[in-house]
Amino acid sequence: MSKFILNIFQAFTGDSILINYIGIDSKQYNILIDGGMPNTFKQSIKKVVQDIDYLDYIFLTHIDRDHIGGVLKLIESSYQNKIKNIFFNSGNIIKIQNTTLISENDGKVLIKYINESTSIKTNKEEITIDSHFDFNGLKIDFFSPTYNALEAFNKNYSIGSIKEEALISDTIQIKTTSSLKELSKIEFSEKNLNNDSANGVSLAMLLEYNDKKIFLLGDAKDSILIETLENKGYKNTERLKVDYMKLSHHGSKFHTSNKFLSLIDCLNFIISTNGSGKSRHPNIEVIARILCHPNREIEQKVYFYFNYPKEEYLKNNIRLLTLDEEKEYNCESIYDKTLFEMEV
Repeated sequence: MSKFILNIFQAFTGDSILINYIGIDSKQYNILIDGGMPNTFKQSIKKVVQDIDYLDYIFLTHIDRDHIGGVLKLIESSYQNKIKNIFFNSGNIIKIQNTTLISENDGKVLIKYINESTSIKTNKEEITIDSHFDFNGLKIDFFSPTYNALEAFNKNYSIGSIKEEALISDTIQIKTTSSLKELSKIEFSEKNLNNDSANGVSLAMLLEYNDKKIFLLGDAKDSILIETLENKGYKNTERLKVDYMKLSHHGSKFHTSNKFLSLIDCLNFIISTNGSGKSRHPNIEVIARILCHPNREIEQKVYFYFNYPKEEYLKNNIRLLTLDEEKEYNCESIYDKTLFEMEV
């Protein structure tokens, strides 16, 4: 019997996930996926890293500040010698970006560190949907990015300072009093790839350890995930079954459609964000789509795991499920959940 531990750090508005497991060689391995906002290092990553021998692999899903910030603090710290490998895309395709999210300077700092290090290794080839890793019993396949998404990113020297609300045409006004069924029927919209190329190259990783499958979607785009799933043979009648899924882009309504959900068989959904910032994730529409999806078997209970206390979301005016809604839709919201320990 082995233990697989998924630690969803409280990374403010970002993602940072630490995985611990025992390999087939009976050694312990530690993998960090993203580093969250810069303060995530001091608050969470540092406390864990100081007690382990090495971070065997760091995966950066993409170069957004809420994913790379904590890693930059790590490489500036006295624990930098515990890093063995950093895998990420965009090492040679980071362009000049006039935005606080796409972190050109942060990317340059990371590349400079890798180039100056005598021990850190990184991926030579870009990570795509054709990539596969097997780290002593932990298998990782990728469902994003596609080659088209990488090409779109490469062509954009700058996506400018386009406002969030200007990127798509969204004329529907959402009332907070709308029922879940009404919310689930709202037409899905996704931002154009050329205007959202950074998220277009986000890694989406399917981790398989013994009989457990964990789907970590980073900020991957819905259309890319659907394309990859369908190309791998998944369909409404033959869905990808996973034990846990971290929703894309912190539960953004622009990243999880009913069509995507029709290809997934999952009862446990992880949401990584504290609900702050202008985007105010997660969006209730995503939760409504999950609970009201035609594939949903109401007798099977659905769980939503939030990695911050309930008060954090209420403070930021995030609409959450009421107790009556949870009872009606046979689901449960679990707050301040960060550790998932699985015996396998």
